[in-house]
Amino acid sequence: MVLPYRNPLGYKNLRTWQQANEILELTEKFVATLPKTHPQTGQKMSDVADHMLRSARSVVRNIEEGFKRTTTKEYISFLGFSAGSLEELLGDFEYCVKGGLGDETMGNKGVWLCRGEGKMLYNQVKSLEKKMFDEKTMSANEMARLAMQEAKDRENKFDNWLKNQRNK
Repeated sequence: MVLPYRNPLGYKNLRTWQQANEILELTEKFVATLPKTHPQTGQKMSDVADHMLRSARSVVRNIEEGFKRTTTKEYISFLGFSAGSLEELLGDFEYCVKGGLGDETMGNKGVWLCRGEGKMLYNQVKSLEKKMFDEKTMSANEMARLAMQEAKDRENKFDNWLKNQRNK
């Protein structure tokens, strides 16, 4: 199914894109507050900062690129790439907050924004999958397979959460 968009810059109207840019701007400000080296490990924090910036940029750019793809299925794939980069960024923000690295207020805001963005990307993908099903460009079998995979992923995520709770 070809995406019938009228405005080639329509992605700028998407809340996911707008918030991804907010996250990128916050990340740019946050990494400037990181120490040069990790106080306990001596690790160069410039490596962490660089990774955070690349991840934040990737979230934005994959939303843009996906929007311009010719099929809804490709668009969904690029939103998945955004979600993957976002998860990396969330992990880096959590690492910094837990380690007391960088500005605490900005770090906590980064965690909060990343979690919200993840939920919005998830909802956007689900909406596009429903669109494909309604337009008969996705079969009922594929929808069922996706639902089963989603249930399995939720179960694995919960199992990991439980394991982490036991290790605390």
